[in-house]
Amino acid sequence: MARRILIYTNHFFPENFKVNEVADWLAEKYEVLVVTGIPNYPSGIFYENYGLFKNNRLKHGKVNVMRLPLIPRGSGSKFRLVLNYLSYFLSAVFYTVFIALQKRRFDTLIVHHTSPISIALPPIIYKFFRQPRMILWDLDMWPDTLKAMGMIKSPLMLQATEKAVTWIYKKYDYVLVGSKSFESKARKRTHPDRVHYFPNWAEQVFQDQHFVIPSQEPYIPVGFNIMYAGNIGEAQDFENVYRAIEILKGEDINWLFVGDGRNRKQFENRLEKANLLSKVYFFGSYNVKYMPYFFDKASVLFFSLKNEEIFSKTVPAKLQAYMTSGRPIVGMISGEGAAIINQAKCGVAVDSGDFSSLASTILNLRKMEPGELRILGRNGKSYYELNFSSANRKNELLKLIDQ
Repeated sequence: MARRILIYTNHFFPENFKVNEVADWLAEKYEVLVVTGIPNYPSGIFYENYGLFKNNRLKHGKVNVMRLPLIPRGSGSKFRLVLNYLSYFLSAVFYTVFIALQKRRFDTLIVHHTSPISIALPPIIYKFFRQPRMILWDLDMWPDTLKAMGMIKSPLMLQATEKAVTWIYKKYDYVLVGSKSFESKARKRTHPDRVHYFPNWAEQVFQDQHFVIPSQEPYIPVGFNIMYAGNIGEAQDFENVYRAIEILKGEDINWLFVGDGRNRKQFENRLEKANLLSKVYFFGSYNVKYMPYFFDKASVLFFSLKNEEIFSKTVPAKLQAYMTSGRPIVGMISGEGAAIINQAKCGVAVDSGDFSSLASTILNLRKMEPGELRILGRNGKSYYELNFSSANRKNELLKLIDQ
């Protein structure tokens, strides 16, 4: 049975990612070391009290954490992202060789892959020396995401990246994917028995529904509130969200955005120039413990993804968190995310990019009786408990590690 676990991740507490909870689960039973970078997502600057020579070996609960030096993301330009990825990759390579040559060995390596896929390479170096069990938790299907974001357009580059990712897959004993739509592609890259469906779940704070009020309680308007929580980036299609806000500008509807990201300033400036900010509120990023408080202020919870094939196969992690809130959900999303909303009968899904249907759907929801909205919310909560509970994911992961 595995006794020591090494987790590689680009992001860890105080950044809000599912890997935080996974590390806590595993630390209840095993000795866990998390190798990560200095927290700087999504703001692009180092978090307060963290830096190149500050708090790089702090424990988080029972979890040991090693923070490696890197260049922060900055404004999120392609140049800064390349520097960020490359600096962390080089740090991870050197640190991996260092720990691989020590007598103390790790039995299982887990890679939390958001982006880039280079995070999966240093563990392969460790495997050369030590032969641990290897688990790749793939949450960002490369090169499909790069193609959808327009970061790689050359067919030759896409083909080369696909071959590289296939080579990486074959080095891992297990590959965990977050949506059923990704299973078929993952199974083409490695032996089908190695691929496991491992959907997202809501953090415990959402399941507990314990409301923690921020010390400086923000002003939240009274009325029909459409709330978005999470990253404000390119993939989330805020171009079409803007168009829906424009259509509904004369209606008594408030738009609340809790989160931050590369596209926030651009989105906010565009709304300001169009005189649309009077009913749009930006709250910035908050620790996950405050999110049930914000969700409680929402009439409807909303999310969107761009109209690209890769995103139709993606189920955003926020969907499961939304479901636990007991609020209706509106998704401007196609594919698997839409199918879950429809199966759960917890709200309405319109096609990705269909901003006019989004606007009319929100108007229809505003006209519904409070009791009807509560039924949609309860449906989502029930569906979550049956299909996405964290207890199921925890048991599945422990079983993989122990078998």
